Amino acid sequence: MSLSLKSLIVETLTAPREAANQIIALGISRQTSIMAIILTVCITVVLFFLDLNSSSNSIILPLLMHHPLVLAIVMIFGTLWSAFVISFFGRILGGTENIDNILVLLAWGQAVQVGFQVMATLIAFFSIQLAALFQLGVFFIYIWIFISFIDVALKLENLFKAFFVTFSGLIAAFISVSMVLSLVVGLFNV
Repeated sequence: MSLSLKSLIVETLTAPREAANQIIALGISRQTSIMAIILTVCITVVLFFLDLNSSSNSIILPLLMHHPLVLAIVMIFGTLWSAFVISFFGRILGGTENIDNILVLLAWGQAVQVGFQVMATLIAFFSIQLAALFQLGVFFIYIWIFISFIDVALKLENLFKAFFVTFSGLIAAFISVSMVLSLVVGLFNV
């Protein structure tokens, strides 16, 4: 099987289900997937703070976003936890529980998202409004890619089920991570 990075990127954008099958067929280990997620989250955080510091407007950020290391840790934990929660919800709806497939597809999805973020950063140098419009379009494209990836990873064979599993899993992961963060912040404020 001949697989190039360029063709994989194009296929991810045009036919995400086929791209997901090709990525899973590579047989990438769980450890490699986790390291790729950590790397892409760190790049995302660096780009976020680069964008933030290049803006002349003062922006009020939540406490979580004041330090890159804290934001990176929370994003890494949240991404990994969401993979397990999505896997759990997928099993409930009759999908196969394969956390390795979800992790490798999350890693690739994060890498694609970093590419979009780099393009948005470059566009922002010319026009903030155009960059915001670009990011809005990317948001909807990425949702379609992510749902297609989850459908393939869990072998649901139904995009509606994949949509439900994805968003219920992400909401449950968000709530649980928020609760843990509240407890941790509460312990430090005592």
